[in-house]
This record gives sequence, structure tokens and C-alpha cells, in this order.
Amino acid sequence: MNLFFLKKNFCDGWDSAFWLMFSNILAILIGVACFFGASGIMKVTFIPEWLTIVLSLCFLIFGGFAIVILMMSVNEACARIADFKSVTVKEIFTKLKDGVKDSILFTLLIAALVLLAVVGIPFYLRMGNMFGILFAALVFWALLVCVLALQWFFPLRSQMHGGFKKTLKKCFIILFDNTGFSIFIFIYNLILAVLSCIVFVLPGFSGICLSLNNALRLRLYKYDWLEEHPDIPLKEARKQIPWGELIAEDYETLGPRSFKSFIFPWK
Repeated sequence: MNLFFLKKNFCDGWDSAFWLMFSNILAILIGVACFFGASGIMKVTFIPEWLTIVLSLCFLIFGGFAIVILMMSVNEACARIADFKSVTVKEIFTKLKDGVKDSILFTLLIAALVLLAVVGIPFYLRMGNMFGILFAALVFWALLVCVLALQWFFPLRSQMHGGFKKTLKKCFIILFDNTGFSIFIFIYNLILAVLSCIVFVLPGFSGICLSLNNALRLRLYKYDWLEEHPDIPLKEARKQIPWGELIAEDYETLGPRSFKSFIFPWK
């Protein structure tokens, strides 16, 4: 299944490259605007220094919120791409208002985790004893678990259409039930992030959203199969997932893709 995921995700990304590129450019423009805006506020001299810091942080948080809203909208479209459907640039803007509430909550959650990482870990390490190291390690591993779980938030929201709390709960269910696969996807997306730094606009955050939606879409077949076979003990059923059978339709829909078809798709 993992090999098919890699193939499908590459094909989907290639076929939607210009759409992904446009989405990434929007995110970059927002990020650059927020950075220079916050930097400009810090240079203001006619207001107290503490106020410039607060205003800069508020500006950065607002920018992060704007990027999360964009990610929510792009993620909805990526779910359609993963489902072998076409998308347009217009869909990025029409879905923006649908994710405002969840974007606020998700941004606050990420801000809290970042604050815990930036303040909590150094605080415990400064204690300079075994208890400090122990608590710092506990915070680190707790944050790592949260990161591995929260990577599923966007695709779960777009494919399961649940509320914020329900989606958050499912994130941890998916992680603990598919720990190895979650780590594999996390490493894969880290590689995509590194490639994004090199290529600049691809695959970018939209390419990562697409990979997560492809990964979750394929993984959910497992739960459909488990529901259809309640007679098999759950522990045994998890070892008998017929992935070849479950992805057969997707494999046929994707079809064989030669190198020539990527360069000359019209032939």
C-alpha cells in the first residue's frame, strides 16, 4: 500500500502542479507580508518598546491565522484531488469562509504548543538536575506525539467532516492505531518540506496537504473492511488487511503511468 501511495501522490501532484504552485505562492505572499509587517512595527520609535513587541506578535499570529484559513481551503480541494476529481483555482477562495472557526481554534492550539516548546523545555533544562531533564524529556515526547497526531487534522476534517473536538480526537485514534504509518508519512512530508526549500514553490504546503489526504483516504479503507468483517476477532483482522484488494479500484483508476505520459500528457 505504501508504494501505491507514493505513486499516486506523485501522479496527483504532477497532474495538479500549477494549482499547487498557485496555492503555495499565495501562502508565501501572506507569510512575507506578515514578516515585513511585524518587522516594520518593531522599528516604530514613537510607541513603547513593549507595545511594539505585543503588536508584532499579534501581527504574526494574525498572519498565521490567515495561512491556516488558506490551508483549510486548500486542504478541501486536495481531498477532491485525492479522490480523482478535478479542482479549480476558484475553489481556493470559495471555501475560505467555511474554515474560519476551526482555523481560530487550530491556530490557538498550535500557538499553545509552540509556547510550551519555547518556554517549557528551556525552563526545565535550566533546573540543572535529573528532574529538570526528566520533565523536559516528557514535554518533548508529548509535543512529538501531538505533532504526529495533528498532521491528520486537516485531511480528517475534509474527509470526515466532523467538528473540531471530534476531529481532534480522531487524530489521536489514527496515530495510536497506525503509529508506524503515521511516522512514515511524517518523514515523507519532512522530505517534501526540504524539497520545498530547494524548489521554492513545489511541493510546498499544498503538496503536503495532498499527500496527507492521499494517505488518509487509502488508510480509511482499512476501517471500512474491518466494519464489513465483524465476525473476525479485531486483533486477527488487523493482521489480515487485504490491501491489494482494497486499493484495486484505485490502482485501476490511476492506471499505468509511463515517463512519457508525465512529459507529454496529451499523447
